[in-house]
Amino acid sequence: MPNKKLLTPGDTPEMMQKSGLDASVALWEDGLRCDTGPGFFEWWYFDAHLDDGSTAVIVFSTKPFTDRTGPLKPFVRLVITTPDGRELGGFSMFNPAQFSATKAQCDVKISHNFARGDLHHYDLRAESGELVAELAFNGVVPPWRPGSGINYYDEALTRYFGWLASIPHGKVEGTLTYDGKVHKVSGTGYHDHNWGNIGLAEVMSHWYWGRAHVAGYTMIFVEMTSTPAYDSQKLPVFMLARHDKILTGDGAPLSLEVREFEKHPGGREFPLKVDFLWKTAEGEVHIALRRPQVIEATSLLTLLPPWQRRLARLFANPYYFRFNSELKLKIDLPGEKASEKGQALFEIMMLR
Repeated sequence: MPNKKLLTPGDTPEMMQKSGLDASVALWEDGLRCDTGPGFFEWWYFDAHLDDGSTAVIVFSTKPFTDRTGPLKPFVRLVITTPDGRELGGFSMFNPAQFSATKAQCDVKISHNFARGDLHHYDLRAESGELVAELAFNGVVPPWRPGSGINYYDEALTRYFGWLASIPHGKVEGTLTYDGKVHKVSGTGYHDHNWGNIGLAEVMSHWYWGRAHVAGYTMIFVEMTSTPAYDSQKLPVFMLARHDKILTGDGAPLSLEVREFEKHPGGREFPLKVDFLWKTAEGEVHIALRRPQVIEATSLLTLLPPWQRRLARLFANPYYFRFNSELKLKIDLPGEKASEKGQALFEIMMLR
C-alpha cells in the first residue's frame, strides 16, 4: 500500500504559534500573504445580498487558481444578479503592472478597480464593461478564522492553503450600475480571503461550503475532503455567532450528510438534501438545507484556453455549484436554544 502524504490542519495551538497568530485577527492578515509569482495564488472575495433583490459578487485575484504555476495574471470578477434574476458580468483580465497590494492590510488595486479596508470597514470599486459596483462593507460579526486558518500539505510545512473570514456577516451600502442606470442599494455582505501555493486539485477532492444569517445567528459551515493521496481526510470548519458574539469556532464536532442527488445539464450531480450536524456531549446544532436553487453552475475548464480545455476534458470535469437554499436551524446548547427558518448560501466545489 503506497505511503499516504501528510496533511496538517492549522487549527492547533502549535500551528497558531508557528504562524505567529493569536485568537484575535490582526490587520495584516487581510493584506498580501504570499508571492504573486509562479506557484502562488491569492484572492479577496466579496458578496452582497441587497434589499431590492439584487446581488453582487466581486473577486480580486492575482491569477486563476487553475493556473497557479504561471506568472502574475491579475483579474477582477464582477457578477451582478438583477432583481428580475438576470446574471450580468464576468471576468476582466489585466496586465501585471496594473496590480498592487500591500502586506500591512487589505489594499488591493487592479487598474481602476480596488478594495481596501481594516477588518471592520471596506470600500471597493469594480467594473466589468458597463457594469460598476461601488460598495462599502461594515462588519457586524468580528473577523474570524479556524485556528491559524492555514492547512499544510507536506511534512516540512511549506505547501499550504489559507483562509480568513474578514467579515463573516456585515452591512453593505452603495451603488450598482447596470442597464445604463445607477441603482442605490443596501443590504448584507460577506468578505473572505484565500491564498496558497498548492494545486487545489492535487490535495482536495471536493468541498461543501455554506453560510447563513438567520434571526441574529450567523453560521459558516464547511466540510473539505482531501484527495486519496491524503487518505480522503475530512477537514470540517464551523462558526456560530449570535449578533456580534462568536459562540463557537470549533469545527471538530461537525459532520455532513448528503442525499437524493439530481443530475445537472453540465453532467455533474448535486444533492437535494444537505445536513450539517455539530454535536458534542453538551448539545448540538443542526443545519438542514433543502430545495436548493442553482445560482451558478460552471465548469472550471472554462478558465483554461480553448485548446487546453479540450484536452483536459478527456481526463476530468471540475465543476463549481452555488446555491440559494431553504434552511432549518435547530440549536440545542446550554443557555442557547433556538429553532429558526431562513435562507442559506452554499457551494460545492468538485475538483476531480
